[in-house]
Order: sequence, then C-alpha cells, then structure tokens
Amino acid sequence: MATTWPVGVNQKAYGMDSAPGDNIERIELESGKARTFQKNSVNKKRHSFMLDMVDDGVDSEYRTFVNWWDYNLASGSLSFFFPDLITHSGNTEYRPTGQYSAVGQKHKEVTIEVEEM
Repeated sequence: MATTWPVGVNQKAYGMDSAPGDNIERIELESGKARTFQKNSVNKKRHSFMLDMVDDGVDSEYRTFVNWWDYNLASGSLSFFFPDLITHSGNTEYRPTGQYSAVGQKHKEVTIEVEEM
C-alpha cells in the first residue's frame, strides 16, 4: 500500500534526470547463443529529482520529511504517491531505489531516486 506525501513538505521537483529501467532478460544457451526477452510489457521509468527544504526549528519542512521517510515510508522500503514527474498531472506511485541525500544547513537540497510502480 502506497503512502501519501507528507503534509507541509513541498512537491516542487527540479533538476530531474530520467531513464528507462532495465526491461530485458538475457539468457545464454549452452551452445553459446544468446537470447533476449522483454520482462514486462511496459518499461518502468527511473527518475532522480531534487527538492529544496527549509530546516529551521523542530517542526521544519526537512524534519517533517525525515520523520515521514523513517516511519511512514519505513526508511524508503514502501512506495508513495507524488505528482507525475513526466505529465505533471495527477499523482503516480513511486518506489525509492535508494536512500535520499541532503546537502546544506538551513536550506537543504534533498535528492531522491525513484522508480515508477
């Protein structure tokens, strides 16, 4: 079950990188010949994007995000709904492909890598 994005944390993604996920199954036969097959009918897209967050005070935007990541998202093991990164209309379910990273002091630049579900 996907979780919702935390209230009070902006959804203004920028600096996005997108790439198709690996959707090819490779099999090498004993004869030395190789065959490839498509895993899924639709290729899952992978994205990396950044968000600016303010970290000022105990209820800051960044601390709200970290609390959500640790407890609601179970340290990034669950999926979440976020505005569609391609069409910018409606929400899409994403799964983190790693841990987030944050750079900065009072103003954090948080980078998240996700895969469409």
